[in-house]
Amino acid sequence: MKVAFSLGSALMVLAGFANAHTYLSKLALDGVQESEGQCIRPYPADRNYPVKDVTSTDITCGVGGVSKTASETCPVKAGSTITVEWHHDNDSASDDVIDITHLGPCMVYMAPLESNGSGDVWFKIFEDGYDAATSTWCVNKIRNNGGKLDVALPADIKSGDYLVRTEIIALHESDTDYAVNPARGSQFYVNCAQVSVTNGGSAEPQGYAIPGIYKSTTPGVIFNLYSSYSSYPIPGPAVYVSGPGNDIGESPNESTDASAEDSTSAPETNYSSVEESTDSSVEETNYSSAEENTDAPTENTDAPQGSATESPTEYISTDASEAPTSSAPVVTYTTTITAAPGKCH
Repeated sequence: MKVAFSLGSALMVLAGFANAHTYLSKLALDGVQESEGQCIRPYPADRNYPVKDVTSTDITCGVGGVSKTASETCPVKAGSTITVEWHHDNDSASDDVIDITHLGPCMVYMAPLESNGSGDVWFKIFEDGYDAATSTWCVNKIRNNGGKLDVALPADIKSGDYLVRTEIIALHESDTDYAVNPARGSQFYVNCAQVSVTNGGSAEPQGYAIPGIYKSTTPGVIFNLYSSYSSYPIPGPAVYVSGPGNDIGESPNESTDASAEDSTSAPETNYSSVEESTDSSVEETNYSSAEENTDAPTENTDAPQGSATESPTEYISTDASEAPTSSAPVVTYTTTITAAPGKCH
């Protein structure tokens, strides 16, 4: 595709100015909407700031999350659907959830509450990364749905109290290994909620340690968002699937092949809204036709606002270690970006 301006280069510029982070705002359990922060472990002072060091205990439940406890543990039935809801600043309808430059996957884990998240206790119950069929990331989907994501709890896990760990990995600086350059690297938006599962079965899924499942060089943790790709290797263990003999699980993916199985194998998700249009035949993007609420507050006034055509689909990598390249396909913009790349905080 021949166009006039590199989308990858533009996103690198925009990402440098973006400070549109996110946090787990609230839950809906068995159809009951909880208030903001209810059942969720207390937020740090900067509640929407990421964790970047995958060896830190902050990667478990967010900054200070393992040393705090939620004011209550909320009941939910095994096999039911929980709705997790992220926001950037607050839970208002106009909130922009997370900046469009912060593309990446969403994952949800569980662990027995009594473990406080320590040891080989975490099992994954949901993941959604990059859907090649629609050229859409999980972040695109939650932005289009007011920050909401539906997740089915396993029907056969034992009744009892659990931590529910939500995670978004923003990949806009993940082309660089954090261990090499701490000013860049993947950004993990992590929180933990507390639930009490009822009507459960007898399954005890195999657990894994967090920290432990990721390295700074794990494919999917290091990933070149600004080059060419057709799939994304979601890091961490396989999703636990209810059923006899399924409590053993699989080891975390440490493959070095960036074209590993893509996220279309993730459990089907109902986002309860129209997803972003991702027609790859469109050669020009006109952000002035944005359909998403442009009144939403944003800290990035230079970035194009999210819209039904906002999903960047052309800047992609088949090599997780590949540095940003000017050979990426390009897109014509109706605005001129004059700012130089900066550091994303």
